[in-house]
Amino acid sequence: MKSISILGCGWLGLETAKFFVEKGIQVNGSTTSKEKIENLEKKGIKPFHLELNKKNINKFKNNSNEFFKDFFETDICLINIPPPKENKEFYKTQMEFIATHLLKNKKATKKIIFISSTSIYKNTLQLSVSLRTTQLESFEDDVQTLEKANRKDIFEAENVFIQASKTNDLDVVILRAGGLMGGKRIAGKYFTGKKDLNTGQIPVNFIHRQDLINIIYLISEKTDKKSLLIDKKCNKYEVFNVVCPIHPIRQKVYQKNAKEYNFEAPTFKNNNQTSDYKIINSNKLEKILGYEFIYPNPLYFPVES
Repeated sequence: MKSISILGCGWLGLETAKFFVEKGIQVNGSTTSKEKIENLEKKGIKPFHLELNKKNINKFKNNSNEFFKDFFETDICLINIPPPKENKEFYKTQMEFIATHLLKNKKATKKIIFISSTSIYKNTLQLSVSLRTTQLESFEDDVQTLEKANRKDIFEAENVFIQASKTNDLDVVILRAGGLMGGKRIAGKYFTGKKDLNTGQIPVNFIHRQDLINIIYLISEKTDKKSLLIDKKCNKYEVFNVVCPIHPIRQKVYQKNAKEYNFEAPTFKNNNQTSDYKIINSNKLEKILGYEFIYPNPLYFPVES
């Protein structure tokens, strides 16, 4: 692989772009902010100012080449833009605009990695802590229909690319990432000084940013002329949960964060709390890709400045 396009150079995308640049790979990187163009250039990234808002999509609907220019003319594309905070239905429209362009533009890559979220899964258990004897897990095949999904916007966005891969010439890998941590993102800090939280016994589904970047790189390296994954037999799309294989409870993680980063730890109610939760299983990722997590346990994510 000689080149990659990263649609969305934010907290995850920028670090991913820098990682690929360090590997000697040409990177096209998009941003919605003109002010960030110079920063991308300084990091060796070819910058593109791309805003997928309603105005631009309507304006360039019939001529998306004019909007995207040569952004997608690379070996592979990483799509890393989150759902809008408001008007979540628009997420599907954004993905349809992208997919249509990829299929119409003969020079555009047909190999896609789409960053999704484990928010697509519904919570699966509601038991008193004192009665908990089993832990139900969420697997990639659990969300086959909209009715099974917790988030309609995420399901529909994924489905745009899944259907395109079934009926057209797209190879798609969907990565359902858990709660992303690393850098200045520390889980416990969001609850500094909070009192009597009732979620202390709930297992976490976290992933460190560096592990996700490594997984993106591993998948991109498995590309060949015919398929996104060399060992793929039939499907032109694949879905992976990207979550640490170890799921400590929130209370332990938050209190350990507080000690390591010197902030006021939250307190918890631990008497027979009843809370919905889910445990995301990432065995498929480890089995098919042979990936070994650098940080398998969120309790031991590195302390970063």
